[in-house]
Amino acid sequence: MQFHSMEDLQSHLENQLKILKKKSEEYSEAIGEKIRFENTTNDSAEIAELKEKLEGSTDPKKKKLVKKKDQGANWHDLGPISFYDGIGTKGELEIYFKALEKAKSNIEKIEKIKDAIDNLISKGVKRELGCIALLNHDMSLQVCFVKTGKPKTKFSYKSIFTIPSEIIHEIKI
Repeated sequence: MQFHSMEDLQSHLENQLKILKKKSEEYSEAIGEKIRFENTTNDSAEIAELKEKLEGSTDPKKKKLVKKKDQGANWHDLGPISFYDGIGTKGELEIYFKALEKAKSNIEKIEKIKDAIDNLISKGVKRELGCIALLNHDMSLQVCFVKTGKPKTKFSYKSIFTIPSEIIHEIKI
């Protein structure tokens, strides 16, 4: 992405944070709705396991065993994809939990990037300085500063064009 100033980069990062926070809220609401719905219809052992994951287990050995057992029993890999072999809310909730964790980690990383940009500006980098930035999938930012941050103005020429009016002479005979 190309930015005409460091302020543009900062506003882009703020917009990314807003989007990620909104997604995080949506995932949290979806998880809450699914758990409440499952509790009202059927209080199964699967929901008890999910509640244990949410609240955290007191025995760390038991928690590790449950995760390995769940992943091996219910999730199957088919190359680039994996699928859940059951029908119900447990697989759906696991996907929501993974998405929520990913969104929260991305929020933390972008906040760190934004703080680093703010730190650069406070140390003397000009706000008007243009840059080209690449936000990698691992949420690391690579920035290259460019000479001119402002777009070149287009050439324009304004002039007043006047045409003299015709002079009519009378001919007398």
